[in-house]
Amino acid sequence: MNQDIPLSIDALVDSLTIEEQVALLAGEDFWQTVPIERLGIPAMRVSDGPTGARGTQFAGGPASINVPCSTSLAASWDPDLVEEVGQLLGRETRVKDARVLLAPTVNLHRTPIGGRNFECMSEDPYLTARTAVAYVKGVQSEGVACCIKHFVGNDTEFQRNSIDSQIDERTLRELYLVPFEAAVSEAGVMSVMTAYNRLNGPFAADHGELINGVLRGEWGFDGLVMSDWFGLHSTVEGVEAGLDLEMPGPTRHRGAALLEAVTEGRIAPTAIRTAARNVLRLMSRLGVLDGESPAADVASAGSDEDRQLVRRAGSAGMVLLRNESAALPLDNASVVNVAVVGPNALVGQIMGGGSAQVTPTHRRDPLAAISDRVMSLGGNVSYSQGCSTHKRLPPFDPAHYSGMSLSFFAVADDVDRPDAEPQRLGQVSSTQLMWTVDPIDPSHSPDFGVIARTVFTPPTGGMWQLSLTSVADARLFVNGELILDNTGHPNGGSFFGMGKSEVREGVDMIAGYPYELEARLIRRQSADAMTGLHLGALAPEPADMMGEAVAAAAEADVTVVVVGTNADWECEGWDRDNLDLPGRQDELIAQVAAVSRKTIVVVNAGSPVAMPWLDDVDAVLMTWFPGQEMGDSLTDVLFGDVEPGGRLPVTFPRRLEDTPAFEHHPGRNGSAKYLERRLIGYRWYDSVGREPLFPFGYGLGYTDIDIVDAALIDAHSVSVTVRNPGQRSGSEVVQVYAHRADRSDAEPDEAEQRLVGSAKVTVDAGGSQQVAIMLDPRAYQTWDVAQHGWVDLAGEWELRVGRSSRHIATICRVAVGADAS
Repeated sequence: MNQDIPLSIDALVDSLTIEEQVALLAGEDFWQTVPIERLGIPAMRVSDGPTGARGTQFAGGPASINVPCSTSLAASWDPDLVEEVGQLLGRETRVKDARVLLAPTVNLHRTPIGGRNFECMSEDPYLTARTAVAYVKGVQSEGVACCIKHFVGNDTEFQRNSIDSQIDERTLRELYLVPFEAAVSEAGVMSVMTAYNRLNGPFAADHGELINGVLRGEWGFDGLVMSDWFGLHSTVEGVEAGLDLEMPGPTRHRGAALLEAVTEGRIAPTAIRTAARNVLRLMSRLGVLDGESPAADVASAGSDEDRQLVRRAGSAGMVLLRNESAALPLDNASVVNVAVVGPNALVGQIMGGGSAQVTPTHRRDPLAAISDRVMSLGGNVSYSQGCSTHKRLPPFDPAHYSGMSLSFFAVADDVDRPDAEPQRLGQVSSTQLMWTVDPIDPSHSPDFGVIARTVFTPPTGGMWQLSLTSVADARLFVNGELILDNTGHPNGGSFFGMGKSEVREGVDMIAGYPYELEARLIRRQSADAMTGLHLGALAPEPADMMGEAVAAAAEADVTVVVVGTNADWECEGWDRDNLDLPGRQDELIAQVAAVSRKTIVVVNAGSPVAMPWLDDVDAVLMTWFPGQEMGDSLTDVLFGDVEPGGRLPVTFPRRLEDTPAFEHHPGRNGSAKYLERRLIGYRWYDSVGREPLFPFGYGLGYTDIDIVDAALIDAHSVSVTVRNPGQRSGSEVVQVYAHRADRSDAEPDEAEQRLVGSAKVTVDAGGSQQVAIMLDPRAYQTWDVAQHGWVDLAGEWELRVGRSSRHIATICRVAVGADAS
């Protein structure tokens, strides 16, 4: 027993009846465990997610600080900064009266089109591990547990609830398990969430070899293991495998079914006790047992210091990919007329879609921030959207409707009976709605009818596009006339893959005229765990948006084109189909570049995109999804207030066909075969000689920092001297890659080189600095399947020191094993 665990936990768990022990093994609702009132054991609340502590509401809930996405954090290559962000998230979690943050996500970027890549960190296990350890340490320093996820092999969204990720043992050990192991052994992560998928047969939540064998047995993890939401499919197998908590509640597989299994002798009571003890032990560690059940959600205050951290972190992850003729930073004196164009300019994309979304406490968008800066210098700014990228129409703008009143009916068909009396009334401030339990009877899955009413007053006249999306049959009426009806439509991928496809219709509207909107949703008995309704609206668009943007660019001194994806293109529940920028964005950039004096392209996306226009523009800046202070973070970089501090945590391919998993992604016949094995990301590009668009680790600064030389301190540390001959201070990420010189016995999937160390260093203008870089303790090892353990790969190794996987400045040599002197 760990000394930090109170002895009273054993007494407490033994004072529980078997029914109470079983009750602790599943959630009470979507976000809380079951309280045991007889013994004064309160509920424990958990909260999504990686980019902010949301609390208990999916949409429209109390505000939370929105930090940069995980890929952006990894792109900073700065564990100290990531730990600061983690501390902020820990404080935010406590504001929501939660004690477990369902984060970080450390699955690898196996393919650049994974729907949740933005939630993850990198294609490289070492960089992911360094980022994850810092994140966990930061969060948990605030008395909050991280729940690291998704353990393991949930690397894309295709058939994620059932796909069998078939990963060989060596690949699993050397790549996909590495971040989880580091979080356990180095950061002491207190909770782990199992994946939805199967892993080499069993579901991850039932995988005894993985949970009790590797996680608890080999790594010594003594925390809590919970399922992903609705990711448990068994009553007995999950408990015996070591999965403590089924989420969410009310239970679907435990409760009475588990008690029956105990009575029938299909599972030992000791297994129930062990799981209940793990739940209580986490509560004890977090002080939950000393308090009361969680209070209602409250909004985060969001101090200026917190906002400045988010602003700084957003800039630190931005990667300058191209900068011809020093197009950036923009010269304050010469910027007179600036055109800002693109679909992500007016409203930047600060976060991806799905469970990572929050309501930000504040937001700063690109156009507003750039305009403020340029106008403060006496310049002028013009704006044009250029094109649309909507995969699904955005929700109604709250400035133009009166909120949504809700009437709930226990009999779903009562929504069509004028004389029916609702059983419950409600009011919400968003046209995006989601229910995880029946709003009338929370004891079972949603089964009800609802009428949602609002008054919409369009600010402009013309042909408005209205849309309806739902996880149930629904209809939309405008002034009593049926406009949209998705009754009987099959599921089309919305709402985490459970919802129907969007239906749209044009409605000619008069500016300033109030229109009564009424949506009726009929939720029948269903196996789906939740239901939802999304009403969207898009104002009439100019006939020639692109022409307007091109004309503005032709008149400007510089054009900033803000393009990218959004939360519908990059979202939990589905993968992207390709690398292309949605809509006509590539065409917009090409036409602008043809007439603009200087073209700066800002790519606001969570994952790599194709860039057919790359050679025609002056600069390209990758911002990822940088959090709620996006506009100021971006302006700080564009105008040189700070360095573009990021370096790529993923390889940017030229084409989707030029990616390691292309030939066998997403999977076939219910299985995803990881046939590229250990050759993912840059390991594949470097090993097969394929030229990427931009290599892993790449990024430019506003001054050139030279790596002068490097020398071994010992086998696991290197001293590197860097020099800045430029006129301004700058930063560089010094990277160390290990390459085995004698590859005569190399396996076909042994990488040409792999990242084993890095350090971010800032050097003053005209100065130099020496930095010591500690290397991965397993830099020269491989997993031996026969011995079921790590072994040295003896022989001579090269430690390649450089600025990316393809930009090596100097090499050190070290002998390992039998060849060591």
